[in-house]
Amino acid sequence: MQEQAARLAWRKFLLPENPDVVTLDPNTAHSQLVLSDDQRRVRWQREERDLPDIPERFTYYFCVFGQEGFREGRHCWEVEVEVEVEVGGDSWWAVGVAKESVERKRFSDWSPEGGVWAVQHCYGQFMSLTSPPTFLPQSPLPSRIWVCLDCARGLVTFLDADTGVEIFTFPPASFKGETLRPWFWVETEKTQLCLRGSVPQTLIPPSLPSPATGSPCPSPETPHAPLLDPAGDVHPCAPAQGAEGE
Repeated sequence: MQEQAARLAWRKFLLPENPDVVTLDPNTAHSQLVLSDDQRRVRWQREERDLPDIPERFTYYFCVFGQEGFREGRHCWEVEVEVEVEVGGDSWWAVGVAKESVERKRFSDWSPEGGVWAVQHCYGQFMSLTSPPTFLPQSPLPSRIWVCLDCARGLVTFLDADTGVEIFTFPPASFKGETLRPWFWVETEKTQLCLRGSVPQTLIPPSLPSPATGSPCPSPETPHAPLLDPAGDVHPCAPAQGAEGE
């Protein structure tokens, strides 16, 4: 009972009464990422869209920022992972926060050293993007995740939104007054990241219904992507040669 009370107190401390409403920033989305009209869902597609290569846009990895930037206070938002068959398998996604100054045009170290605090599922492995990665339990693999940011303490924590159990907390960091933004990475089809919570009516086009918390995300009906990085090379998450079938 004491452990359960401590867990509930920890969750109450992390989660504010009014969680942040996060939307996606289309100006930062890689050209193979497709955002919904309400800017609350993102999926990967094989074909590139003809988009201007502006400085804000990710062009090396399949990433997108949230519109919101944070420099102080505590902030939390919920992300739901929708996969056509199951959340695990060979789905490839990551959620977290990143410094606004993070590299967008070439290879980057997706870890706190590179300005990213995130958890990732890649080729059947669930991990935090520490350096080196820290492998996390997959039973069960969370499908709804709270991302919690405490700017003053330099803490980034991930909670299973269904159970309230802590997934991972990064060691305290110094953000040095930089702006931090929600960060998302999707690299397989049939995988979609959905932002939950209430959306101000001013952000919803008149033709779209107001999304309800917990409503299902539509899943794209397309085959999964090969495990290649944007340059066409085998990605580090792919298994080593000879590992298949072991």
